[in-house]
Amino acid sequence: MLENFSATVSEAIKRTRHIHARVGFEQGPQVGDPRAPEWRYALNKFLEWWDQIVKVNRQSDRKIFTITTEFGPFPYMPSLPFTREPLAGQFEINCYMKELLTERYGLTGHQ
Repeated sequence: MLENFSATVSEAIKRTRHIHARVGFEQGPQVGDPRAPEWRYALNKFLEWWDQIVKVNRQSDRKIFTITTEFGPFPYMPSLPFTREPLAGQFEINCYMKELLTERYGLTGHQ
């Protein structure tokens, strides 16, 4: 989770103007479902980074800051073998993330 890259992450946070709100983990691009307790640590790590990104942009008095809920289909979404049936509902997860981030950051505008 980039523990050994704090200087690089800090620099990236300063330069970020948009968040693709997908939660990855050590072995893959996307957790199965960020609502699940086994992925809480990953969600919390991403929220920590996003909190810093939002703070930097607010301190810079940026008028526009965008976030895209970015949980995608297979192959990002873990699926059952042979069927590619997703393990969770992509639309539901994206709606969950939208609500979580809207509440957390007090977002307004087009959502």
